[in-house]
Amino acid sequence: MASECCLSLTKYFLFLFNLIFFLLGSLLISIGLWLLLSENRVFMPSTPVISIPLLSYLLIGSGSLAMSLGFLGCLGSLMTVKCLLATYFILLTVLLAAQIVGGVLFYTQRTELTSSVESQTIQLINSFGGNASSVKSFQTILEYIQQEAKCCGWNGIVDWNDYIPCSCYNKGNATVNATSEINDHVNDQCIKCSLNSTHSDYTCGISYQGCSKNIKVWLDNNLYIIVVVILAISVVEICGMILSMCLYKEGSVDYNTIIY
Repeated sequence: MASECCLSLTKYFLFLFNLIFFLLGSLLISIGLWLLLSENRVFMPSTPVISIPLLSYLLIGSGSLAMSLGFLGCLGSLMTVKCLLATYFILLTVLLAAQIVGGVLFYTQRTELTSSVESQTIQLINSFGGNASSVKSFQTILEYIQQEAKCCGWNGIVDWNDYIPCSCYNKGNATVNATSEINDHVNDQCIKCSLNSTHSDYTCGISYQGCSKNIKVWLDNNLYIIVVVILAISVVEICGMILSMCLYKEGSVDYNTIIY
């Protein structure tokens, strides 16, 4: 009797757990489709951090994965279908393994990764103003980072050579450098930025520090939160794997039973 009660609790707990995932996936897909198809994006910022199509595809892909896992978990747990529980377990195992491999590669190859990001950023800066949609998307991200982190370029303002984008200028309430320290070309660019409605509150003070230092400081300050979130996700996946295997072991419904 106690064993049957424990099995029922496990079954319905796993069902509710995956139902939340299924609904969350549906919500992500709906938002992604709305962003992709709707022309009236009133809630989006005027300068989004990431391109709308790319954000839409990311939401749709994440939502599809969450819905698939939720569907397999719900149906498999509710009807104790062994093949669905096994598939659910395998998918969670693949996700957990991918997280572990990704974490190990990131830790062991962090120097090479940093060099690659630096070279790609410098290449993007050199091609700034290009018309390719993929380039424009990354340019928008770069400008957002420079604006919010109050930095300029990867190593510093020298990365931009003669052209300095508006995102490198400090806002009016920021600590600024004296205008006399900046050459005439920069002053001309500053005037153009001040006439831009998006940057109308900018001054001629420039953020000379490179973004690489700001990003490193941000990662150091938020490393604990990032690790906790990753561990929490891993614990949830492990719990789902354990519960699915408990139901698989005790289950009696096979795929052929449903078909016939």
